[in-house]
Amino acid sequence: MKFPFAEDTLGQKLEAGTGLSVYCLTCKSTAVLDLAEMVKRFGRDQPCMHWDLIKIIYCHECRAAGRDDRNLQFTNHALAPEKRRRDG
Repeated sequence: MKFPFAEDTLGQKLEAGTGLSVYCLTCKSTAVLDLAEMVKRFGRDQPCMHWDLIKIIYCHECRAAGRDDRNLQFTNHALAPEKRRRDG
């Protein structure tokens, strides 16, 4: 792993093997995001900070019901120590 460690793009998150989930504060639904699919769709260089993701991700349930569909919270998921790749 290179230092300083940064995960500010989808490609960096995918390379690091970490995860991302989204929670809708309006309807309380939760989803684990498929980072590999997001990289295919938006590109490796797509920024993945909250203010960047809120522009491209919305709650499908709230959109269908005509409610605020961007009232979202994102959570980063780290790998457990036993799941980390060991180099050397």
